[in-house]
Amino acid sequence: MDLFASLAELDRGLYVIVFGSFAAAFTNAAFANGGAMIILAITSTVLPVSAIVPLHSTLLLGSTASRAVVFREHIDWRIAMPFLAGSVVAVAIAARLYVEIPEKAIAGAIGVIMLAAIWLPAVSWRPRIRHPWAIVGFIHSFISTLFAYGAVLHAIILHTGLNRRQIVATMAAALTGMGFFKIAGYALNGFDYRPYLLTIGLSVLVAFLGTLVGKLVIDRISETAFRLVFRLFVTVTAIRLLYLSL
Repeated sequence: MDLFASLAELDRGLYVIVFGSFAAAFTNAAFANGGAMIILAITSTVLPVSAIVPLHSTLLLGSTASRAVVFREHIDWRIAMPFLAGSVVAVAIAARLYVEIPEKAIAGAIGVIMLAAIWLPAVSWRPRIRHPWAIVGFIHSFISTLFAYGAVLHAIILHTGLNRRQIVATMAAALTGMGFFKIAGYALNGFDYRPYLLTIGLSVLVAFLGTLVGKLVIDRISETAFRLVFRLFVTVTAIRLLYLSL
């Protein structure tokens, strides 16, 4: 009975995560943001805390890579390239630190970051330094490697003057590269992805479908209604993670 119960639990988690990957890709394509938080919220309900952060990058790859391909002509490489330069350095440091952090501390930190990302007001940033996007890449990737969600790029890129499609494309290119860096970093520091390969593969496939659907409706959905439902969903999930950290 224990074996059958374990298989049933695995199947349930697989379906939930694959559906979440579709929803994340759709949301990212339609609204330029939100997908990472959806994946974080979904996985926190069916995965052990220690697996949430390393798997987060793999499950988002389908979403970010498909957006980078579909919107490739809108990518602003003046932002994406220096972001990735800062990202690779940050991941090399933070992936090693991640394996030393207790699970309860990870759960609590993720919960706090989710609430802050959802409820704190957006920041307006007018950099006066030579390579600002390398610094953004470092800070965003460092936080993201430790706690799954960086949020820094999301908040700052909205104030660049890029249009909606440029934001979708540029974030996709930057986050795809960061995702590959993070996966390599976790693997080199001991995380075993093999038990999750089926889940990862299916999630990447459905993410491409979600991106195509999102592109079709990018200008047809009320962003106000979406943000309200999204905030409530993420808030409930964050509170649950904070409870687990106690």
